[in-house]
Amino acid sequence: MFEIKVEGADELLKKFETFGKQLDELHKQMPEELVDWQRTDMRRKYPNIEVSGAKDATTAETDIWPRSRAEQPGSGFTRPKRPVVAAPKQYRLRGAGRQPSSTRPILRTELFTKLVDRMAKLLGEAMKWP
Repeated sequence: MFEIKVEGADELLKKFETFGKQLDELHKQMPEELVDWQRTDMRRKYPNIEVSGAKDATTAETDIWPRSRAEQPGSGFTRPKRPVVAAPKQYRLRGAGRQPSSTRPILRTELFTKLVDRMAKLLGEAMKWP
């Protein structure tokens, strides 16, 4: 009846195996690149990163705070108490309450752009067809 012959399948399988190895290396390189971004671009002395993953997927994440990590609830950090000094009473306008919080983003646009550029470069190098 019908007979199908495929020649050159061994070479294609070798290319797929090489591509699979590149992807496995990418799972290791992505968290390393995130740590390097924190050290160089964010200038963090102690970068924090959480990596979780299985064989097929790796997740690397970091936390970025609007203020110091030590000031977060539950950190055990307390500000030193200032001595109370008698001063003249300052009156506020009626209805003037707390100052509104800043609308500035926690992660600056320049830092995010650098992270995206780093990851795109890493993906471009890792995803080349052998």
